[in-house]
Amino acid sequence: MDAGEDDRRLRKRARKSRGKGLRTTTGCASHQPQASLAENTENQDSPPVAHQSQQNDALYNYSRHREDGLFATHEPLIETEGNDGFIYSPESISSETWSANFASIRWLDLLSTDAALADSNFSLAASPLFSSEQPRHARPPPPAAAAISTHASPALLNGQAQLPEDLDPEFERTTWQAVEDVVLSTHEVELFRHFTDCCASFLDVLDPCKPFSNYAIRLAIRNTGLMKAILALSAKHQFSGLDVDGATRRPQTGPYSDFEGEEWIRYYYETLQYVREALKYSSYSHSEELLATALVISAYEMLDESDGSGNWQRHLKGIFWIQRSQDVDGGCGGLRQAVWWAWLRQDIWAAFRVSRTCFSFWVPTKALHELDQNELADRSIYILSQAINYRANVQAAAASGVTTNHDCKVQVSKQRERLNAMMEQWKSCLGDEYKAFPVPNTPLDEVFTPIWIHPPRFGVALQAYSFAQILVTLHSVNPIAVGFTEYLKMQHTVSEAVNTICGIAMQLRDKGCQVLSAQCLYGAGLCVSEGKKRDKIISLMEECESHFRWAPMTTWRKDLRREWAKADGNEIDVDDG
Repeated sequence: MDAGEDDRRLRKRARKSRGKGLRTTTGCASHQPQASLAENTENQDSPPVAHQSQQNDALYNYSRHREDGLFATHEPLIETEGNDGFIYSPESISSETWSANFASIRWLDLLSTDAALADSNFSLAASPLFSSEQPRHARPPPPAAAAISTHASPALLNGQAQLPEDLDPEFERTTWQAVEDVVLSTHEVELFRHFTDCCASFLDVLDPCKPFSNYAIRLAIRNTGLMKAILALSAKHQFSGLDVDGATRRPQTGPYSDFEGEEWIRYYYETLQYVREALKYSSYSHSEELLATALVISAYEMLDESDGSGNWQRHLKGIFWIQRSQDVDGGCGGLRQAVWWAWLRQDIWAAFRVSRTCFSFWVPTKALHELDQNELADRSIYILSQAINYRANVQAAAASGVTTNHDCKVQVSKQRERLNAMMEQWKSCLGDEYKAFPVPNTPLDEVFTPIWIHPPRFGVALQAYSFAQILVTLHSVNPIAVGFTEYLKMQHTVSEAVNTICGIAMQLRDKGCQVLSAQCLYGAGLCVSEGKKRDKIISLMEECESHFRWAPMTTWRKDLRREWAKADGNEIDVDDG
């Protein structure tokens, strides 16, 4: 053995020991003596700690006693109050402060803790991939570098995600990446196909390259964790949807008739078990596979969403930290960029439901006139996120009683002016792709005029833009004070936005667009007082559900009816969908 090879072996042993403290159930170091890898793995099989205060204490102790330079900053840690499992606010920390490994483990810790609280039988037992199927000590030596590069994530090999200097990502990747395609049962093949044909379209909604249905599924063929997440989402989506009349779907025949009750929970747990094991390798914590897995799991949890709060809300913040630690944003390219936009669309809805600002504070670097028509569709989502931030700021100022403060009024006014200017410029950049095609004549008693935009993704982008218009207009500072003429202009703007959202929804058939369209319909419904228009909006939301079977849409309709009842001065008990 030459000296260079001996140094390399010593370096890899040191790296394994250094990461040991991150693999406890709380994701933090404890004051225990060093243990062997086998002992450490055995200790991890116990359920996660359920008390968040203990987690935060352990996290704080770890940061105070770190010896390996996990954090790049030397500033003291400041613990803030909160029950979301994080001790930083987004504005107070740079992306270098949380390493990708640490951010990923904190996200996994949130998921595993909530899973343990919901199910006492849940435990992060060792993943079969690393135990029975192919033990670590039995793994073959890595193939040649050229062969490994075939399956390595392009962003990782191109240096997009920064790894420790002493890490050989190609060698380490073989410890968590399958060397052969994942073997699926007949039933799992059908679930995988359902994700590719249906669920992925929701994640790919505005991306013409369809990275989830074209690229992520190929990553999943060689990655058990991502595959389990896909199967969990697909199974839950297939069997948790409700018919418009409220009848639960349970197919008796066909390719899905052999489904096991609540099998999606098993796939979900197996995903967490895989991630727990794979996070022992730094290359995995920087990988596209982890980002895609986290996003798919978030979509799975979104199916349980009622009002935007709860576990799904907290876990969205965990994904934010994973992306932040890897410098993933809306302009980084590839699957990473697609994950960011899909995550932002989820966060927009969660933020809207609880009247908070979005977690992201990324600012696009390309000017609007530099964007092509597909990029303009994505930019409509960014504009909507800024409108939701504006709404949250206005509501927060009103709740704290500072709306009469001159500085506050000036700040809110400037934010509104910037948003209005951005929206006007966005609209001026639209090409012929956003123009409506002819539609058949509609009945005279139809309350909205159908609008057919093709491709459908441009139609739903116009819906998102119109939703942003509604939010900004309705939350203008004291609209009555601007005068009667300006007030009528505001009414016209809102009415036009509502007509656009509903008109496009009437012609929208694309499965992937239905969730975002239903969310925009919800926003439009908040502005409508006429009974016929309200009924039509409910009917359009039901059509969205029939096209894509997204279970939370039932809750959205009930909530919308409650909002109407409040606006009308009534209190009702909404029992139907």
